[in-house]
Amino acid sequence: MATKIGEMAAEVSATNPWWRRRDWVATDTDLRQVSDRGLGYRSSCLDNLDPGNLYLLRGPRRVGKTVAVKQAIASLVESGVPPTAIIRVAADGWAAKDLRTLAQRAALPPVPPNHTRWWFIDEVSAVTGNWAQQIKWLRDNDPEFASATVVLTGSSARQLTAASGVLAGRRGTAPNTDRTLMPMGFATFARILDDSLPATHLPLSRLRSRDAAAAYTALLGWLAPLVRLWEQYLWYGGFPVSVAALRAGAPIPDSFVRDLFDVVYRDAFADSRLSSTTTTAMVGRLMRSMASPLNMANIAADIDLAPATVSRHVEYLRDAYLIWHCPQKDDSTWTPRERAQDKVYAIDPLIARLAHLRNRERSDIDTTILAEMQIGTAIHRAACAAGTPWTEDSFLFHARTATRKEIDFVAEPLAGVAIEGKYVSSGRWAGEAATVNASQWNGILTTRDVLDTGSDHDAWAVPAAFLAYLIDT
Repeated sequence: MATKIGEMAAEVSATNPWWRRRDWVATDTDLRQVSDRGLGYRSSCLDNLDPGNLYLLRGPRRVGKTVAVKQAIASLVESGVPPTAIIRVAADGWAAKDLRTLAQRAALPPVPPNHTRWWFIDEVSAVTGNWAQQIKWLRDNDPEFASATVVLTGSSARQLTAASGVLAGRRGTAPNTDRTLMPMGFATFARILDDSLPATHLPLSRLRSRDAAAAYTALLGWLAPLVRLWEQYLWYGGFPVSVAALRAGAPIPDSFVRDLFDVVYRDAFADSRLSSTTTTAMVGRLMRSMASPLNMANIAADIDLAPATVSRHVEYLRDAYLIWHCPQKDDSTWTPRERAQDKVYAIDPLIARLAHLRNRERSDIDTTILAEMQIGTAIHRAACAAGTPWTEDSFLFHARTATRKEIDFVAEPLAGVAIEGKYVSSGRWAGEAATVNASQWNGILTTRDVLDTGSDHDAWAVPAAFLAYLIDT
C-alpha cells in the first residue's frame, strides 16, 4: 500500500503543474491546443463556483470538460487562490477506494492558513466501484474534505444521476450545483466566426412578443451571413475541434471523426457486442429517423437486430449525453403521454452525421432534419442556461393534434408558442402552417430565410438562424 500511495501522489503531482510553475498555462498540452486553435473560446460552465460546495459537471466525451477544469483552475490561481490548495485528479481508470486513499493518506501540499482545499476530480464516472459512496464518506467524516470545494466531472448520466441521490445534503447550499457542458451553441459559434454580429438575446417566453418581432427585423441586415453560418453549423456542429477546422478553412478532421466514433463504439457501447459495422448502421438508421417518433421495431428490422437490442443501445447513447429524448405531450398536462413514442435527437450535427462521415457511401442527414434538431437543441440549451437540468426530458415535447398531425416543439417555458421546423425559402411556408394554426398554440415556423411577423393570430415565419441566434448560448 505504501508503494501504491507513493505512486498515486507522484501521479497527482505530475498532473498539477501549478504547484511548481507560474507559467504552467503556456506549457499545458490541453490549454496550448486551445490557444493554437485561435478560437478564443472559453465555456462559462465552471464560472462562479462558491467555496465549500460540491458540483457535478456533466457532458459527453470530447466536448472539453478537462479544458474547462484547467481554465477554471487558471482563473482561481489568478484570483488569488493558492496554487497548492488546488488538486486536480485525472480519475479515469481509478478504483473508488483510491479517492479516499488520496484524500486521507497520500502526501499532498498543505493548504495555506485561512484557505480551504479545491478538488477537481475529472471523469469520476470512469472510476470503478461505488465512487459516490466514497465521496459521501469523505464529506461526512473528513473535516478538510467536508469544507472543500469539490468539482466532479463525468460522462455517464446514469452514474451522475445516481450520485446526486447518494450525495444529497452534502453538496452545499449554492444554487446551480449541477453544471452541463455541451457542444457550443449557435450564438457562440456565429460570433467566433463573425465578430461583427450584434450581441442580442431573447428569453424563451418572449418569442412572439413585440420585442421579438423587432429583434427579428433588426437581424435582417445580417440575413445572408447568418444563413451561411447556420448552414455551416449544421455541417460542422459545435465541438471546438470541428469549429476550429471551419475557422481555418479545413474539412472536419478525419481523426476527430474517429474519436467521436470511439466515444460511441468503445465508450457508450462498451457493454455491447455489436461490431463496428453494425454500430455504424444502427447509429445512421437512428439518426435518419429523428424527425419522426421513434419506432424501435422498424429500425430493428432494417438492420436485422432485435427491438430490445436497439432500445438498449438508444439508452446507452442517452446515458453518454449523445442524444436527448423529446416525448409526446399529454393532452391536458405538461407531462409525457403514456405509451407514446418519443422523438430522439442528437446533441450535435457531428453525432447525427457520424455514419456518413465514417463512410461517404452511407446517406447523409437531410438539412431540414438537422435544422429541426438544432432548433430543438437550442431550446433545450436555453432552458438549461435558465436552470432546467439538461437531463430533464419532460419539459420539451412534440405534440399531436386531434387530426393526428404533429407539431415539433411545445413547452411550458415557450409561453403558448409552438415551433415547427419548415426549412423553406418561399411562400410555401404559409401552407405548412395549417397544422399549428388549427391548434391551441401560437405558431413560429422556422424557415431558411423567410421572415413574416405580420399576423396577430396565424403563424409567424422566422429564419431558423435568427431564432437560434437569439435564444442559444
